[in-house]
Amino acid sequence: MVSESPPRKSPSASESFRALLGKRPLSTTNVDGDEENRRKDPKISRACDTCKRKKIRCDGILPCSNCAKRKLHCAYDAKYGRGRPPTPPPSTTTNERQQRPRSDNLNDLSIWKQPAPVVTDFSASQVLSRPSPEIEIEGQYVDPTSGLNFLHRAWKKLLIQKDESASYDPNDMERNQLLTSAGDRPFHVDNSASDGFIPDAATARKLQEFYFETCVVTYRIFHRQTVEGWMEMFLKDRQLGKPIAQSIGNSRTAILLTIMAIATLRLEKVDGEMSTEDESLVLQRSDDLFCAGMRLTEMEMGFPRLESAQARLIQVLYLLQTARMNKGWYTFGNAFHITLSLGMHRKRDQKRDFPFTSKRQNYITSECYKRTFWVAYIIDKYLSVVFGRPRLYQDGDIDQNFPDNINDEDMTPQGPSITDDPADCYIDGLICHAKIARIIGKVSREVYSVSDLSNQDRLAAAHRSSRELHEWHASLPPHLGTVKPSTLVPSFRRQAIALQLAYSHALIHTNRPFLLTGVGSENVIECISATKASLELVNRMAGDSTLLHSFWWTHYVIFCALAVVYVWEIQRTTRPTDEIDNQSVGKMFDLAEKCHGHLKRASTGLSQNKRYSIILDELRSEAQRCRMGNPPHPNQGGRPNGENNANTDTGFPFLQDSDMFGSANVQEEIMPNILDSFLFSDWQTLDSSAIFPFPDPNSVSPTCFPAVP
Repeated sequence: MVSESPPRKSPSASESFRALLGKRPLSTTNVDGDEENRRKDPKISRACDTCKRKKIRCDGILPCSNCAKRKLHCAYDAKYGRGRPPTPPPSTTTNERQQRPRSDNLNDLSIWKQPAPVVTDFSASQVLSRPSPEIEIEGQYVDPTSGLNFLHRAWKKLLIQKDESASYDPNDMERNQLLTSAGDRPFHVDNSASDGFIPDAATARKLQEFYFETCVVTYRIFHRQTVEGWMEMFLKDRQLGKPIAQSIGNSRTAILLTIMAIATLRLEKVDGEMSTEDESLVLQRSDDLFCAGMRLTEMEMGFPRLESAQARLIQVLYLLQTARMNKGWYTFGNAFHITLSLGMHRKRDQKRDFPFTSKRQNYITSECYKRTFWVAYIIDKYLSVVFGRPRLYQDGDIDQNFPDNINDEDMTPQGPSITDDPADCYIDGLICHAKIARIIGKVSREVYSVSDLSNQDRLAAAHRSSRELHEWHASLPPHLGTVKPSTLVPSFRRQAIALQLAYSHALIHTNRPFLLTGVGSENVIECISATKASLELVNRMAGDSTLLHSFWWTHYVIFCALAVVYVWEIQRTTRPTDEIDNQSVGKMFDLAEKCHGHLKRASTGLSQNKRYSIILDELRSEAQRCRMGNPPHPNQGGRPNGENNANTDTGFPFLQDSDMFGSANVQEEIMPNILDSFLFSDWQTLDSSAIFPFPDPNSVSPTCFPAVP
């Protein structure tokens, strides 16, 4: 009688991924010696020059499988210090593993299979002693010598932290999230039919005033007096017990609800730091307002109107401020299509009066069309950079004019109420931000082009863009460029600081790829100078909570600047240069530590800022190792003598067999720069690393994002 063994519990996504990172999966079959036991692998006494330099496993043939796979020149020219160098045998067959076709059946994905039960005599140390030099995750190659190896360690740490969180079930959270919200913080929604979450009339007016006075910086979509008129009708309907959208319609009501949601969120943040519990309570109040507005836009009937685009655009801003990046991305796509359907990207045709159909066009409506389009344009360029994805608006399709330099109180339906241009106009900030966003889009298109361009071509494009950025900065109005921000009224101060931060980020974005290329010393100096300026600005902003939380992309700019500091620290310690003196770099590194602390303090729960912080911790660890002049052996967790360190555990162990590297003296040589293989596109991967998908064994494609509480 044969007893049945109990069924094995299927592993969770995070458990499978941790197993993948921690050790090499063993084959699930051993029929006909399909894949030999690794203890029987022949010992290779000589590695090719490329594998030796990268310290990865080599099969000792010519060309070796690693070089053949990457289409690299394979040679055995390096000095061999252990007698007569063996002649590498020629490669006559393709590696059997590479010949095996991929199965269309998800159950055949060997990467997610459990180790074969018959192989039970391997200890963890034996498995790790001769690991594979490469790992494939959902069809994507992961090289342990990659310049982005620190990202894989950070993702592993995020998975571990996510599993250890007791506030929610991560598997259920990911499985139950809609596609357009996968990985985002779930909404705190009260499904009851009551509208008790809507504030009373006095509070609603206060929130509206706070929004226009404090929350709006350069994203000036609305005409304030028009929105205030909507609010009065909205409050009157509530007082009479009518449906909230009866008088002004779904899209306008959604705008009012989202304005109150943003103001509720920001009003609490400017009062000081919040704990995770306090933030959850505030989010619950603001989410109720926001979700009510979302339901109204989803039920909107008829053809799109100006308010249809405005409602979705302000919803995007709320989503970005609450770090719901995935939902924000899809919502912005909806807003993008509405703006195109309304012809907002084209200037008005006087003959056909397109896209406006009335004979006498309302001047306020006309200006709001232009304002709405250019705000959407700015958001598009920054979303493209943050996500590392293509831009939606193409400059070749746009001929829309910038909005007029006129404040809301000076506008009438017939036209401006004043004849002279105002000395200081709030719309100046919007126009200037749109102009620099256009340059940022050009940089992404030319410097980071996916085309096979030479470094010199990219360098020339960077020089052109840098000149344009300097010209843009020189053309700023005095109150946004030359006047000290601390002397300005709060609204103009926020605009001036936003544009200064945008300017520094644009220079970093333009010049950072040349930190590692060995060309463009001017670009390196400009990048480091812009990084220092942005960190100094952020350090000053940290003392004013109204500034630190004014822009949804502030923490991303901090992330970019800190990444440049740590990358440059690694580069200059492995390849010293005289371009920047050590004292200046040391001061900048100390400033980076302060800003890193600001970012951590802004990270409550497992939010996007928390992910930024964890990723920076890994990159910072690499920089500190190089700075101390004590680079560890790759399979050590960042400390001498193999001491473990949770912050620096690679998770992708390198080869430990010194025979694979020829002479034992190789271990005494200078460790190669971990960023030697850093590509132009890797900067974009780094940008989007906080929202990078984790592989899910139950999914057809890796669309599973780490959920946040």
